[in-house]
Amino acid sequence: MKPDFSKTFIALTEPEVQGNIGAVARAMKNTNFINLILVGQSFLDDDAYARAKEASDFLDHALYYKSVRELRNDFDILVGTSSVISKNLKDYRRIPVKPDFFWSNYYNSEMKTCILMGREGDGLRNEELALCDFFIAIPGNEDYPIYNLSHAAAIIMYEGMKQEVFQFPEKERANGEETNMLVDRIIQISRKVNFPRHKIPSTSVMLRRLFSRAALNRSEYHRIMGILRKIDMASIDRSNGEEMEKIDLDKKYKE
Repeated sequence: MKPDFSKTFIALTEPEVQGNIGAVARAMKNTNFINLILVGQSFLDDDAYARAKEASDFLDHALYYKSVRELRNDFDILVGTSSVISKNLKDYRRIPVKPDFFWSNYYNSEMKTCILMGREGDGLRNEELALCDFFIAIPGNEDYPIYNLSHAAAIIMYEGMKQEVFQFPEKERANGEETNMLVDRIIQISRKVNFPRHKIPSTSVMLRRLFSRAALNRSEYHRIMGILRKIDMASIDRSNGEEMEKIDLDKKYKE
């Protein structure tokens, strides 16, 4: 059975070339994708419609968002794309997976998913990639690895179309809001235990990617949150105990 893309969206970030918008819409129709989003740009002209051909209705029904951050809140899974990858394993924002690997291992048609394409000029920025659950990069010629926007989108969608549906063990998978809450909870606790503040941004990205790859179900999510709640309470009790011990010592010295 082929994947169901009814809950999957293709988002173009601040597209500059109208022809590219139309070409992406046409590729969407070729590959059974139906939902188009424009981020930071809502203007469409005759060139976009001319390139879209039979997919011009996708342009008519496109959704608009002001920013990637605004977009983030509406999706369970946000997938960033870029040709710029990192060999530094600590740069979690730009450690990629190939398109086919994402679709065959992590895609779930039950989850509201957005494939976020970068700008034609400079792609997605680090702060935007930090909001993404996955990062896709398309292999290419090392001397010229950058694909045209519409070509890159077509490749990614084609790889999705040809996959068989991947069935997760449990349908009740933790959604995007729950994953965000889990990451936020860990970061809150890390601040209380004096975890180095300069490591928090990269750690947050690492945790988001880790939990997204793990495809946590609801039971696992609640179990982890319960453990974190216990850890948080224990850290509060310990802090209170140390504070009381300090007060007792201060009284003793004063006497």
